[in-house]
Amino acid sequence: MQSLCKECGKYKPEAEVKLGICDDCFSFGAPRQAASPAPLPAASTVPDIILTTSFDVPRREVDRVISIVAAEAAIGMNVFRDIANTFRDAWGGRSISSQNALREARTACLDDLKREAAAVGADAVIAVDLDYNEVSTGGSGGGILFVAASGTAVKLTA
Repeated sequence: MQSLCKECGKYKPEAEVKLGICDDCFSFGAPRQAASPAPLPAASTVPDIILTTSFDVPRREVDRVISIVAAEAAIGMNVFRDIANTFRDAWGGRSISSQNALREARTACLDDLKREAAAVGADAVIAVDLDYNEVSTGGSGGGILFVAASGTAVKLTA
């Protein structure tokens, strides 16, 4: 079985490719005339990849671990969302605008994680971890919401 090296873009025997990088590229670096790695699937299509926070997929067996995959999404929180949140801070209650921004960022991040997994030939991503963070952009009345996801891309038995 052959695996694609992400560095040089060549198919090599599976035993020579670890974490998506062949032994030659790991030892000596990718050659200068290297072909670009396989492109990610188009943004409009989301591959049918299983995502799970557990370490296995029920009723399926992990054939092999391919690599760690990760994705990030950053969503800007505009002035209007910040004003709505200020009212919620004062009187309490749920902030629908913040919840929608979190949902949008999480969905985008998980879709990108599926694309990353498909690019390395995975059937599933196990042990998925989601991390959230917010960074203030200063006095302009806004901030950026960051969501990062990572997991282990695996090939399942047929």
